[in-house]
Amino acid sequence: MRNVKQDVIKVVTSCETAFLSTINSDGFPETRALNNCLNRKLGDDLNMYLCSNLESRKIEQIKKNNKTSLYFNTNEMQTMSLCGNIEEVTDKALKDKFWRDQFAPYYQNGKDDPLYGILKFIPLSYKYYDYSSGIPQEVKGKF
Repeated sequence: MRNVKQDVIKVVTSCETAFLSTINSDGFPETRALNNCLNRKLGDDLNMYLCSNLESRKIEQIKKNNKTSLYFNTNEMQTMSLCGNIEEVTDKALKDKFWRDQFAPYYQNGKDDPLYGILKFIPLSYKYYDYSSGIPQEVKGKF
């Protein structure tokens, strides 16, 4: 039997990019690529964190509908699609913990910039695909 948590951790921590899908004002999915630098280590809860400008369109979409999807694709032909809820992190200590110098060009006042935000993604279900053996394998379920 597969260890799904280990599959999630392997795929998510190996990817440079996460693809976040939200629902736009017309009711359609809208996907964008985000830097995955905050998820190099995952806890047992598998919650994931993403940096975002708090005035971005995705924040408005999340406020209206927090059901989202994250998608990851490795160089080893493994993919992970996760569905779950996303929320803004307001805890200053946690925001400070996740600050990276690479964010500085986007936030004039650094980690104290009012536009600097962290999003917490709480996964509820998954689809894992492994094409590395030449025979596609699919595993899906709920957490």
